[in-house]
Amino acid sequence: MTTEATVSLEERLRSLFHHLGIDQAHFACRLAQDWVGLAARYPEMIVSLTVLGGSFDPRAVEQLAAKLLVVIGDQEPNAKAVSDSVNRLPGAQLVTFRDYEIRAWSDVAAERTDELGGAMLQFLARVDPSTAPAGPALREGDGEIAGISYRIRGAGAPLVLLPMFLAPSQWEPLVQRLSERYCTITLGGAALGAVAILESRGRSVGYLRMVSTLLEEAELRSGETVLEVGCGSGVLDRWLARRASGAHRITAVDINPYLLQEAGALARQEGLGDAIEFRDGNAESLPFADEPCR
Repeated sequence: MTTEATVSLEERLRSLFHHLGIDQAHFACRLAQDWVGLAARYPEMIVSLTVLGGSFDPRAVEQLAAKLLVVIGDQEPNAKAVSDSVNRLPGAQLVTFRDYEIRAWSDVAAERTDELGGAMLQFLARVDPSTAPAGPALREGDGEIAGISYRIRGAGAPLVLLPMFLAPSQWEPLVQRLSERYCTITLGGAALGAVAILESRGRSVGYLRMVSTLLEEAELRSGETVLEVGCGSGVLDRWLARRASGAHRITAVDINPYLLQEAGALARQEGLGDAIEFRDGNAESLPFADEPCR
C-alpha cells in the first residue's frame, strides 16, 4: 500500500500541478532538495528556474542551463566557485548582490526586495515566448494537495515559489509585485524546505528516544505545562500531545513567523490545534512570568 510518506516529492509536485491544471511553470527556490528530483525526472515542466544561494550541484542543472538564474551574495564563502560553475553552464545567468550573504536564515526578499524582484522579472521577461506557459484560469485562494499547501495570487503564466529555507518573511515582500505579471503559487507544508528537514529529524527514532529520556528525567506530573523554546515545525509538540493525551498543557515558542505558521497548520491538520498553543517569542526574552523551579 502506497502512503503519502512513501511518495517522492517530485510525484507530489506533479500531483499538485495536475490538480491545478498546470503542465509547465517558472520555478524559484532556495534548497536543492526541493527541486532536484523534479529537474531530473520532469525537466519539461520547468520553463525557468531561479535558485537563491549556490548550494547545489551544477550537474543537476546542466540540462536546464539556458533556463537558469542563480542569485548569490558576494560575501558568501563559495561565491567565486558558484560564479565559475554558472559561467561554465551555457546560457545560465548569475546575479550577485554586493555586500550580502544568503545564509539559511537570510530574509533576502525583505532585505533586498527591489534587487531580487527586478532581477527575477528581468530574467523571466527574457524567456522565449514560444516556451512560456499559458496562464491557467486559477482562482486566488489557498489549498492543499498531496501534503503540499499552496496559495495562489495574481494571474498569468504560473510562477511557483518554493520555500526560502528559514527566511522569516519567505517570499511575501515580493508576492504582490510578482503577481502583477504572474500567477504566483507559493508552496509550503511538511514536504518542503526547512520544515521537511525539521520534520524528518523530529520523527527519527534516535531523536525521539533522547527526548523521551529527557521527559522521564523531568518526572512530569499531570497538569503541568510543557514549554518548548525554538519549536520549529512543532513536530515534537505534536508527538508529545499525542503521547500525553491531554495530561499537559503544551506551549510552543519560536522567533520565526514562517515556522510558527507552518507548525500551527500541521497541528490543525492532525487534529491537535487545541492541544498546543503556538506563540511568537525570543529565547532571550520569553513572554512568561518567572516562576521558581521545584
